[in-house]
Amino acid sequence: MVACTHAQVVLPPGTPEHGFLPGKKFKFYRTINTYDFKNLALRIELFDDRRTLNLSQIDCSKVPFTNTSECEKPDFIYLFRQYIDTLFTQAKVNVNASSHDVVEIRLQGLDARLNGIVYVRVHGLCQLQIKYHGKSTIYCTDITDADEHSPVGPNALVTRKTATRIMLSASIRETIEQFFEDLKKQYP
Repeated sequence: MVACTHAQVVLPPGTPEHGFLPGKKFKFYRTINTYDFKNLALRIELFDDRRTLNLSQIDCSKVPFTNTSECEKPDFIYLFRQYIDTLFTQAKVNVNASSHDVVEIRLQGLDARLNGIVYVRVHGLCQLQIKYHGKSTIYCTDITDADEHSPVGPNALVTRKTATRIMLSASIRETIEQFFEDLKKQYP
């Protein structure tokens, strides 16, 4: 005899169906440096090219990834967008959908990997193509739990899932900060 149960779960608006990441130890980290773009109005257009490109490795790393991590779920792009908007707002950018000054961000690769046997390193991997004022640049980050700007150290007592989420978040922050450094040259 098999018992069958049906249940309906009501999720608050904006919560992904599978409970992915929001409220699940995925933190938005502030940039390492402080930026003040003096309320520069920018329209941010975000594109997800991961499925099209199907990268197995990003330009700045030899660590392969499989595109099967939890960040590959389609709903992750909403969390990614929220993080991007948060970083730009913290840098005193007025994220404005009606602005004619457009930053096009194309998400090309994103993953977190555990690498090693005895001494395991957690890698956060992020690659973005950002187009601004006619110039297109690839920004790429491979940050590990042993790097200077890592929010977690190699000996931290966290689960593997938490460690990968932390490093994934840090890789996004580091990659956007590379763009901010270039933007700072235009708007000191």
